[in-house]
Amino acid sequence: MADSESMSEQEEPAGGQAGGSAAAAESGAGLVGSCWQIGDWLADPTLDELRCGDQVHKLEPRKMLLLMALARRPQQLVTLDQLLDEVWAGVVVTPSSVYQSISQLRSLLGDDASQPRYIATVPRKGYRMVAAVSEVTPEPAAAPAQQVQPMPPSLPESMSVAPVPAVASAAAPAVPAPRRRLLLGGSVAAAALLGSGGWWAWQRVMGMAHMPAADITLAVLPFADASAKALEQSLADGLAESVIGVLSRHQQIRVTARATSFQFRNPQALAPQAGQLAISHVLSGELQRWQQSLQLKLSLHRAADSELLWRHVLDAPAAALSGLAFSAANAALQALGTTPLPASVLPMPAADAYELYLQGLQHQRGGDIEGILKARDYFQRAIDTDPGFALAYVGQAVSWIGEFNYGKGLSLRAMDARAQPLIDRALQLDPELPLALGAQGSLLSQRGQDDEARRWHERALAMAPSDATLLFWAGAAENSAGWPARALGYFSKAAQLSPLSPQIQHLTGVAATNTGRYETAEAAYRRAISLAPKHPNGQWGFGIIGFARGRLDEAVQGYRKALLINSNRPWLWEQLAWIYLDLGLVDDAGKAFAQFQAQSPQPAWARVSAVRQWVRAEDRMALTKALAALPEQSAERDAVIDLALLRLLLGQQDVALKTLGSVIGLVLADPVPLYNEWETFLGQHVWLDVAAIYYAADLRDKAEPFIEQASSYVERYAKQGNVWHAIGYHRARIAAMRGQPEAALTALEDAYRLGWRRGWWLTQDPALQSLRELPRFKTLLARIEASNQVQRQTLMSTT
Repeated sequence: MADSESMSEQEEPAGGQAGGSAAAAESGAGLVGSCWQIGDWLADPTLDELRCGDQVHKLEPRKMLLLMALARRPQQLVTLDQLLDEVWAGVVVTPSSVYQSISQLRSLLGDDASQPRYIATVPRKGYRMVAAVSEVTPEPAAAPAQQVQPMPPSLPESMSVAPVPAVASAAAPAVPAPRRRLLLGGSVAAAALLGSGGWWAWQRVMGMAHMPAADITLAVLPFADASAKALEQSLADGLAESVIGVLSRHQQIRVTARATSFQFRNPQALAPQAGQLAISHVLSGELQRWQQSLQLKLSLHRAADSELLWRHVLDAPAAALSGLAFSAANAALQALGTTPLPASVLPMPAADAYELYLQGLQHQRGGDIEGILKARDYFQRAIDTDPGFALAYVGQAVSWIGEFNYGKGLSLRAMDARAQPLIDRALQLDPELPLALGAQGSLLSQRGQDDEARRWHERALAMAPSDATLLFWAGAAENSAGWPARALGYFSKAAQLSPLSPQIQHLTGVAATNTGRYETAEAAYRRAISLAPKHPNGQWGFGIIGFARGRLDEAVQGYRKALLINSNRPWLWEQLAWIYLDLGLVDDAGKAFAQFQAQSPQPAWARVSAVRQWVRAEDRMALTKALAALPEQSAERDAVIDLALLRLLLGQQDVALKTLGSVIGLVLADPVPLYNEWETFLGQHVWLDVAAIYYAADLRDKAEPFIEQASSYVERYAKQGNVWHAIGYHRARIAAMRGQPEAALTALEDAYRLGWRRGWWLTQDPALQSLRELPRFKTLLARIEASNQVQRQTLMSTT
């Protein structure tokens, strides 16, 4: 930042100070009877005046204290903490009070921050008085002309109030400096509120029956845009979201997430659902922006009946935009009667950078890849404007993670190489930034470093326990790590903060499905559909449940409904194609595979996957032709392994080994996992595919390390509470390749009992070759085919 004046809080009037002048407020400072020549200006602390020729400025006492704190140390750095301790002793404020007061002093002195003649900014540290300073003794003068006392901050017409009773101006008791930023109460709170809302606002707060902080759930609604021509709505929305982010760091109250609170435009609209959403209070706001200044009018309402409890007005220079969210959050906390946040919780970027960041957030919240890419551009511009803005680096990193998760062709390694340096930079700038800590946890989860990821998520939530995004990320990481019960705990907390978020409900359904709690999963997916009927994930969830339970006709219906809502979901097409193959609907599978190939960001994998239709049709000629059309080399590692596996089906053992050999070095050396919980749930495991190729070639010594690692992985997931029919299939492959046919058959029977219906692949899998002539194996195949035939007929009769 070129200048530190980037955060603002309404300055408290003289009535809220411990005395009527700088001299009285700073007893023992040696200023009584002395004036100070500061450049062209004569400062009189006794009268709180600045004089230069015919110009006379009457200063508020605290501004004179600030000027004196700098003048007593000419040419020396005076830090923010020193100024807060000396000028605002006993008052809970943020550095924004310093920034605003410095800006006002510069204006009175005729100073320019870019070419200072009086007060120079030392970025991120404090200020220096660069003008010549000398102490002078004024000559005795006649009785001074009557001075006009400064008027208190003006109130909007709708907030005009009676004069403040004298008791409101009582001095605040001194608070020890180390506790100053953590304590707020009594007359100190009154002084802060009088600065921007007047006596009426304070009367209302005093009349509120404050509930315990732990019982408060505050919903921050999108702020209204009251600016000329209403061109600032995105800024108003972004500012409200920033207030939510600040409040989420409070250790007691809860703040409702944006995904829920932003569905209501005013407290009256929310009131009918307040009880169902467990919201106790509502904060609304109205933002007005002029060229050089900002005004934010805040209103606090009781949620149940939308009764107005409190109003507050924050005025700030335009350059102080980035501090407005913090000031608004602490004003609301004071009104609720709970402990405000310390001033250190919020970074203070340049106003232009902060506005670019807010615009990026609005695009990122769109929930589509186009919005993510637009957001990335805004975040980069914010970084270019202020390279010290930590949140902008986090936004940029999250955009890369989002692009990867949308499956648009960005590999995990490429994403990681882009996201990690950005997170590193954010944490270097702000080691305790919750979103940076959470993003690091999510990135580690993507790499499969589950224990490390958990530690980072725990650190993030310790800093911001009421942040639904962090809870969601932590839950997703636990689910990915194979701990669905832990994931459900995080999702439950996230849903309490954002009960109207369909995405939380969707992942709740996934985690519940993993634990075999299908009724819970169905309820979550029904909730997701009711919240977002035009989003495919709810219907897809019912497809997932159908597959998990072996009800393939229901699975097909769920996938079809999801793809009717959004047909541009390549991975859903592939999953549907495989379920069609399970049911013996080869033609339908071919059409679904065609859609997958047309949309997939991984063309090699899509082409190899589609070859499965000829395996299912037992058409050896078509299979041979399809494989011949595929290239042997590809940058897509998994596609090459799958191609080698298919070569075995044609008896091309040497070709299969050669194909596998082209990528086996990468398989062994690559730190990126070749498996994850979702693929394991679907019945895929690359380690076991590699082992099956070696096993079929009678290279058991090469197969065993892959079998061992896969076994450890599968058993860990089973012990952690995952109830997947595919676990039985994986165990059967492991036991069969280790020469344990009875254990393999028992595992397959368990898989069938839980819903495994992929009988056609049991007849093709090289790992199960030794089982195919056994009676129990044939009996199991017959049972699978009978079940699938009934479901196939049911499906065809309903379409």
